Amino acid sequence: MGTMAVTIKDVARRAGVNPSTVSRAIHNHSAISEKTKERVRKAMADLDYSRNSAAQMLASGKSGAIGVILPPIENKSEQPFFMKILTAINEEAHQNKITVSIASGHTIEELLSQVRVMYQEKRVDGFIVLYAGEADDVCDYLLAGEIPFVIVGTPIERANEMTAVDNDNKLMGAEAAQYLAGLGHKKLAFVTNTDKGEVFHERYRGFEEKIKSLGLNGQLLYTSESLALDNVTALVVLDDILAIKVIQGLTERGITVPDDISVISFNNSVLASLIHPYLTTFDINIMQLGHRSVQKLLHLIADPDDFREKVTVPFELKVRESTKAVN
Repeated sequence: MGTMAVTIKDVARRAGVNPSTVSRAIHNHSAISEKTKERVRKAMADLDYSRNSAAQMLASGKSGAIGVILPPIENKSEQPFFMKILTAINEEAHQNKITVSIASGHTIEELLSQVRVMYQEKRVDGFIVLYAGEADDVCDYLLAGEIPFVIVGTPIERANEMTAVDNDNKLMGAEAAQYLAGLGHKKLAFVTNTDKGEVFHERYRGFEEKIKSLGLNGQLLYTSESLALDNVTALVVLDDILAIKVIQGLTERGITVPDDISVISFNNSVLASLIHPYLTTFDINIMQLGHRSVQKLLHLIADPDDFREKVTVPFELKVRESTKAVN
């Protein structure tokens, strides 16, 4: 004969407290005294009531928390982005009375084991994944387990099965080329420190297609090599941090921005207007990326059968000092 599942009410009765006190004690809430927590723990032990089923049975079986998965590598150069988007996610979660837990690790394996524990122990109801591109073990695990999640970025594989929130990076690359062409630049170069990742591919593809359609001269340069700038008058650089390094390098070579060469970049991070020349850069609206990703995730948690979609957040070009018209 199977025993009836022990509920929070049974534990409450046994401990002589009300059910909400039990659930708070389980969550180690600071408002509950150590003595009461001890009493609840004892009642749980007596009734063989595991903390896990406790978490599952709280309220609606929801933990009221979401997980944010940081990329497996410590990419220092992108830290302003992560700090800012985490702030936005926290803000929106707070509005919805939801807490945020972070999963981070140096490898996909470390990340996966954290994500697994967080979900299996019902510490979170779903995840926001702060990196995109090729599917990896983490994405595969989330998809296989039908766990609600939203990606910030553009997935390359299985994109149809995921909800993603991103800017249109290809359009941004095209608009960078268009803006420089409008200033009279004819020989342009796209500068990058990587040939990986969806952000690079999309931004470069947009740039390349626009250059071709305008009949201009465009090339791809890597910062790992010395930039061969024969007659190039404008650079489109993958992101602000790289742009600042590129401008420093040019200055050391006696090349002045924007007098000798124009530079346009992406992300509008805090660094964009820290040192002169202030960068002409695309603001990717990180606050909105963060807010929308939380809103979409909460939709999916409430209705797991909701259709998957791509949400595109608009960007805006901030014209500052690093670009000018060709004389």
